Amino acid sequence: MILQNSPLLFLKNISKTFDNGTTAIDGFDLDVQVGEFLSILGPSGCGKSTILRLISGLEEPSAGQIIRSGQDEVGFVFQEPTLLPWATVFENVCWPLKVKGVSRRDAKDRVEEALAMVKLSDFATHMPSELSGGMKMRVSIARALVVKPKLLLMDEPFAALDEITRNKLNDDLLMLKSTYDWTILFVTHSVYESVFLSSRIVVMAAGPGRITHDMKLDTPYPRSMNYRMESQYAAYCREAVGALERAMVHRVKESV
Repeated sequence: MILQNSPLLFLKNISKTFDNGTTAIDGFDLDVQVGEFLSILGPSGCGKSTILRLISGLEEPSAGQIIRSGQDEVGFVFQEPTLLPWATVFENVCWPLKVKGVSRRDAKDRVEEALAMVKLSDFATHMPSELSGGMKMRVSIARALVVKPKLLLMDEPFAALDEITRNKLNDDLLMLKSTYDWTILFVTHSVYESVFLSSRIVVMAAGPGRITHDMKLDTPYPRSMNYRMESQYAAYCREAVGALERAMVHRVKESV
């Protein structure tokens, strides 16, 4: 058993160069503690999504080591829901288990549990075309949760949603994390979202991608909408905005 506040994940001197010669990240170091909600902020093209893909195993690093403590499953929620349009909500959520060779009968309870987590139990037989954008993202989250991950990777999952839906899903995500004790790595462009959700934020600069700022947020959970009105929330936002602006300056200087 891995204890709370102990290292779950190490990225040591990671570099990634793609076939076209582009180096997305170079010399990247990061440690992630059990139970952290860690958000990654940075300008477009700084390698945020690449980091998640490397951790998940969808990409291989060109150099360096990724070390995970334990063999727990990893869940991945992408920028778009990427649902199978011909499959029901139940079948979409069941898909990762089907790929692993789990029969529909054996998967039934786990799919129903995942749908209940995201409050979609009544929509199991619906098709994706019958769902709102927020509901589609909930299905995508349920599909990641059905494998019972301890590490959840989320790549700008709420970016395309309206603010009301986005805030509601932020609340729901924190509630689920407190219930199931996940470790979450969350990529976002939104300072305000990252400060509301996170126990820690790292800011990246591009050219190639690396961490330029690492900040801890000591505000306890649970967090309500009132937190967004507090002076501490505003102070964290100012710190994150300043770090992001400096990251952008790094990028401009290195592109000149």
